[in-house]
Amino acid sequence: MQFVEKAISKRSAKTNGLTVLEVMIVLAAIGIVVLIAVPGSSLFLDKHRMKVSSDSIIMGLELARSEARARGSAVVLCPSSNSHTCRSDGDWNYGWIVFSDGNGNGTVQDIELIQAFGAPSQNIRIKADGALQKRAAFTATGLIANGNFHSGQFQICLQDSKNPATLVKVDADGWVQKIPNPDGACVSG
Repeated sequence: MQFVEKAISKRSAKTNGLTVLEVMIVLAAIGIVVLIAVPGSSLFLDKHRMKVSSDSIIMGLELARSEARARGSAVVLCPSSNSHTCRSDGDWNYGWIVFSDGNGNGTVQDIELIQAFGAPSQNIRIKADGALQKRAAFTATGLIANGNFHSGQFQICLQDSKNPATLVKVDADGWVQKIPNPDGACVSG
């Protein structure tokens, strides 16, 4: 009797596994879920990258503004591709730096560097205009005018996308505001 019970229990243990048909159905279901989820996750990641980039620009602006007030001298946020010098072309897509410009010469000495920010994701494009086109300089009283411009904005967008851009506006007093672009997609150039 014991021998028969052992044989039955061994046989039922073997039938507890999955059949080939069941495995194929599970794999097909996983494949369908992945096909549906991947485009959605890509859009989610792109939106996250835009948010991180705009938050990083805002952090740099706020840091420059607060340091200018604390130091009582000019502090500059400028585009930089090497984390030590400002780019002269106004291309913000390689990163940016914040430095104290107490001597007013517009160049960064090692002792003046406050913080460097890395480049945004390769699909993110940042364009500045107005007083922010080539740099954002602050004093204790606010944004330093650049030519006829007393304010400016950054446009952060996803390259080759119809998704709306994000605008980071800075007024003459140095106040920073993040808003969705009311005009829709990113303006290239």
